[in-house]
Parts: sequence; C-alpha cells; structure tokens
Amino acid sequence: MEERLTDQTQLEAERLRLHEAERRQRILSEISAILLDYVGGDEAEPLRRIVDKVVQGMGDWCAFSLIGPDGLLRQSAAYHPDPRQRDLAEKLNRIQHPRRWDAGPAQTNALVQKRPLVFEEITDEMLRAGVQGEDEYRLLKDIGLASAIVAPLVTGAEPLGTLILASAGAGGRKYTPNDVDFVVALADRASLAVRNARLVRELAEERDREQLAREGAERRAAELLATFEADPNGLVLFDQYDRVRYVGPRLAEMFEWMPVHEFVGRHYEELFGQDARGDGRIAEMEARTREIFSRRDERSFDEFQIARSGAWVARTSVPVRGPRGEYLGRLFIYTDITPRKVLEEQRSEFLTVAAHELRTPLTPLSMYLQNIEKRLARGMRIEPELANKARRQVTRLARLVEDLLDISRIESGRLEIHREPVELEQLIGEVVDDFRSAAHSHEIVVVRPPEQTVVLGDHQRLEQVMVNLLQNAIKYSPQGGQIVVTVGREGGDAVVSVADQGIGVPAEEQAKLFQRFFRARNAATRHFGGLGIGLFVSHEIVQRHGGRFLVASESGKGAVFSFTLPLSPAHAAPDRGRAPAQA
Repeated sequence: MEERLTDQTQLEAERLRLHEAERRQRILSEISAILLDYVGGDEAEPLRRIVDKVVQGMGDWCAFSLIGPDGLLRQSAAYHPDPRQRDLAEKLNRIQHPRRWDAGPAQTNALVQKRPLVFEEITDEMLRAGVQGEDEYRLLKDIGLASAIVAPLVTGAEPLGTLILASAGAGGRKYTPNDVDFVVALADRASLAVRNARLVRELAEERDREQLAREGAERRAAELLATFEADPNGLVLFDQYDRVRYVGPRLAEMFEWMPVHEFVGRHYEELFGQDARGDGRIAEMEARTREIFSRRDERSFDEFQIARSGAWVARTSVPVRGPRGEYLGRLFIYTDITPRKVLEEQRSEFLTVAAHELRTPLTPLSMYLQNIEKRLARGMRIEPELANKARRQVTRLARLVEDLLDISRIESGRLEIHREPVELEQLIGEVVDDFRSAAHSHEIVVVRPPEQTVVLGDHQRLEQVMVNLLQNAIKYSPQGGQIVVTVGREGGDAVVSVADQGIGVPAEEQAKLFQRFFRARNAATRHFGGLGIGLFVSHEIVQRHGGRFLVASESGKGAVFSFTLPLSPAHAAPDRGRAPAQA
C-alpha cells in the first residue's frame, strides 16, 4: 500500500514537472515567435513583449534593466498582474536612483558574477543591502519579495543588463536552481533581441547619416553650381584625368562662335586644339596648355586678346585638391579685362595729351618771360601787353590744373556744391560776352525765354559748365559759323542747350562722351587739343544739381549739347505774357 502511494506521488510529481516544462517551452516558443516579428530599433520594445508573455504564463514579477552609455543600470521593462504591486514598484522607481551596474555587494551581483543567481528566500538583510535609504526599504517590504532569480544579459564578454523573475507574498513561487535553465533561455533571447534592436538602430542611424551626408553633398554641389553659374568670369573645370567636367555660361559667351559645352567629358587637347581666339596660333596655345597641365602643383596666369571679338582676357588656373592633398583636377578662370585695357590705353593717351596740353601754355609763357628778362637786363620798358600775354598763359595753365583737381574731387566725393538762387540768363550772358570778344570767326546767338529762369545752384560750377560747352563748340567748329545758346523750360526744369555747326560726334561714341578721359575718334585723329575731362566734370556738376545731360549729333553736321536743372520753387510758374528774346 505504501509503495503504491509512493509510486502515485512520484508519478504526480513527474506529471507536474513535465507540465511545467511544457508550459515553459511554450512560453519560450511564443517569445521566439514574437521576437522574430519585431524588426525595430527600440531595444525596450522586445523586452516589454517578453515580460508580457512571461507574466501571462507564470503570474510573477518579470523585469529587465539595461546598462546605459553612462554605465548606470536602469529599468527598461517590468510587469506584475497585481495593480497594487505595479503601483508600489512605480513609487520605488521614482525615488530610487540608478546605480552603476557593478555597484553593491559582488556576491549578489549577477553581472559581476557573470552567471545567474538564485535567491530561494529573500531576507530583510538582502533587501537592506539592495537599497540606499529607508523609504526604498519600506517600499520593498510592502512589495513583499519572497524569492527571485537574476540572470545577466550579455553580448560576448560585454554586460548588457539583467533579467529578474521574482515572486511576492507568503504563498508565492519559490525559485530554485531547477529554474536556471529557463531563465538563461529567457536571458539569451532577450540579449539577442537587444543586440538586434541596437543593430537595427545603428543601421538606421548610419542610413540617416548617409542620407544627411548625401543631402549635404547635393546641397553643396547645388550651391557650388549656382556659384559657378552666377560667376561673372568664364570657368572651365577639369578632372584628374584632364577631362572637361564643367563649362561656365560666361565662357560660352566669351567664345560664342564655339560650342564649348560640347567638350564636357573630353580631353583638354580637344578643347585647346581649336582656334578659339581666331588668331591662328593653335600650336602655341597647345604647347602652353600642355605646360600648364604638366605642372600640377603650380598656378598659371597669362593674358591674351581674342582676335575674333577684340576682347582682352586674363586666364588664371589653379590645381584643385582634396582634403588629403590629392590632385583632383584644375580650374581655369577667364576674366574679361577689356575695360582695364581700354582704361590703360586711355591713361596712356591722356598722359600724352596732358603733357602736350600743359606744354602748350608753358612754351609761350617761357618765351614771354625770356623777353621780359632780356628787357629788364637792358633796362628797357616792359610793355603791359607782354605781361598780359604771360598772365593769360598762366591762367590757361591754372585752368588745366584745376580741371585735373576736379577729377580728384569727384572721385573722392569732395566736389562741393554751394546752392543759391542763380539767374541763368544773366550767368549765360556774362559767359557769352567773354567768349564773343575772343571768338572772332563765330557768331554766338543767345535765345532767352520770355520769363526769368532761376535755379538753386552753385554759380561758379554752373559757369564752369557753360565755359566747357562754349569752348567745345568753338574748338570743334574750326571753320567758324553760328553757335546758338538757348535757355528754356520743360515742366519744372530749366533747359540750356549749346548748338554748333562743327565736326559733330559719331553716333556710336555718344554714350561714352561723359566718361573720364574719353575723346571721340574724329576729335583725336584731327589733332584737336583737350584732355577729355571737360564733359566728364560738367556731367558730374549737372547730376549733383539734380539735372541730366543730353547730346544730339551727327558726324560732320554739328552737335547740340543740352542739360536740365530743376527750377527754383519760387520761380517755377512761367510768365506766359512775354515772347522769347534773341541777342
């Protein structure tokens, strides 16, 4: 009888053991399935799924903690079917500070021991050793932990965190070494899930970094392309194999007769082997280009004229290098220096003309002074006319110097305009009277308006404008003839014009008349004197009065130079009762 009871007891124990083993295997299988379904980068999510399955199957506490980058162990997932237990654990987490994973007594630390630890019965001494304060201890007592098993989560030799299965209350489960295999299986699956989630996250972060890098590279490429496209210079970029990578739009404009964009992807010899300049010097250009490309570490610079267009170009090339100094290619920059060359030519011509113009009054002045010196040495009387002639040449020389100084004042912004009411008829009449006494071969006619024309301006500077215009009218009509000076009104502006019957100004050069040092071609070739600064200064004076300059002319048929000035507000209303007067 006793043997039969013993056998039955053993059979029941075996049945229960098998049932428990089956239940645990089912839990592990379900956990494996749900972990296979998860492919995210949140490492806590698979742990929450494991906790959910374990608690459903066993009804005890299940909690995971993971080690952060700072080495502190923090709870990542935990659950108990009893809401009161969960509430107590939540309070404990709020007041319990995370500790380093290797803190506390080594003999009760599964991560330090690198193996599962079984606590079949949890004593008060164990609870006190696991917390730092009395409040934490009381909460642990209220939770009522009775038995527990702790397993480390590892990846290779590196610790990841911990898994805890624990029972609460007097009638709770008692964990024994027999539970170690199950807990190790859970820990292995959890470790793999954490590693996979971290790998997914790292891959996603790497993908994001690559995406950001790609977007950054595309943005920089777009910015660089926009910079190249907007560059006022002509650009050609070659790669490390001396092939054309990029041709800027300005270069295509400089060599508009040549399809330069079609050379992208081709070797430099094909591009520079063309007679792009139109001067027939292909061999010379090819030799120079080969020399530039052979000296990879050096910059290059040269200037040349494009025969087909007449433009002057400065060509600079620089090697392009990567972050490690490796040669990536060469960039050529073509800069249009035609304005500079024209200015240099004008400056050279100006210096020649200026020397001549300054010498012109100096020669007779020197003769007059020598004559005066001889008369003084002989005790002879000095005739007043001789002194007057010398004085006129000094005045002419001073006027030339003053014109040059005006250019300096204009360019430095120091040309001052002192405004006061100026009656134009009176000013013009005084200037014309001075010229009439000297211009014997010209008839100067003044047409005045019926009403008084008053502007707010600088009397001396406006007189300078009129003197320049009348001097030009007389100088450029060497055969004499009539010069008509007209004063009139247009709306709120006074209009003054000087018309002559001289050589005129070619239509294609009229836009340049008010540039510094510019002299029309027909004036320069016929050896008319002048520095090319009178109209430049006059134009600046009129502009600073708020007016504008106009010119109407045909070559060989005379010219009409006009300028406008705002009328004085007090004299803006015209008197319509008077007819124009002529003098």
